[in-house]
Amino acid sequence: MKRAYVSLITGGDTYAPGVETLGRSLRASGSSEPMVLLCTPDVPAATTDRLAATGWTIKAVAPIANPSPDGEHLFARFGHTCTKLRVFGLVEVDKAVFLDADTLVLRNIDELFDRPDFAAAPDFFMPDQFNSGVMVLAPSAERLRAMEAALATSTTYDGGDQGFLNRFFPTWWAMDEGHRLPARYNLHHFVFQFLIAHESLRRQFQDTVKVVHYTLQKPWLSPTVTGGAQAWWSFFRDGNAEPEGAWRKRLHAIEDWTFDSAVRALGGA
Repeated sequence: MKRAYVSLITGGDTYAPGVETLGRSLRASGSSEPMVLLCTPDVPAATTDRLAATGWTIKAVAPIANPSPDGEHLFARFGHTCTKLRVFGLVEVDKAVFLDADTLVLRNIDELFDRPDFAAAPDFFMPDQFNSGVMVLAPSAERLRAMEAALATSTTYDGGDQGFLNRFFPTWWAMDEGHRLPARYNLHHFVFQFLIAHESLRRQFQDTVKVVHYTLQKPWLSPTVTGGAQAWWSFFRDGNAEPEGAWRKRLHAIEDWTFDSAVRALGGA
């Protein structure tokens, strides 16, 4: 393969709905590029079979242990996240666009393959650091070896892969603009919800958003009050008939309304 979208599932089948929905959203965007799913041995075979049936090419990989102590992880799930580094060693692909399993593609992003190695979007919380949920890269066995060697001694501000990768690419912020993706390619779901809930912002920005990233709450795991529920569930339903679909649609609308109401209250609206 010359190029491919790549994602990761590890630590069981918890993120399987996210991977399935991500793949469905990529195809709905009109992209026909290959989709490769890095998968560790602890993911059940029934799960990988289902994901393969939805269009993912399964690539078995060994996990990469996170050397950071559990107490330093921003979230408990970061214990598995260093396995994401395997994408940097996917040498059968010349150019990869990596997408976290909790991202959703709203519009075609094939143009990302024309971006230089390495490219990523700024993180909402620290704009001079990049968010590792969407990355454009050229895999290299040498680079992966360098990462694995550095992993044990490098600091990571979040206890996970993002902090490590920002230390590994310390000059990202100063690179040419082609290496810095606009926020629309990796927009936090609560920012997305804020945009679509306000008419003036919605008119200006809604049609430009390409990737929504569910960084705080995962819609399929629990009711979310941080926005973006309706957008994610609309893609999930395309391939999965939700029980009592009508009332569930209403539930997801209420979830988003709860976030909008809280923002208005904080703003004194």
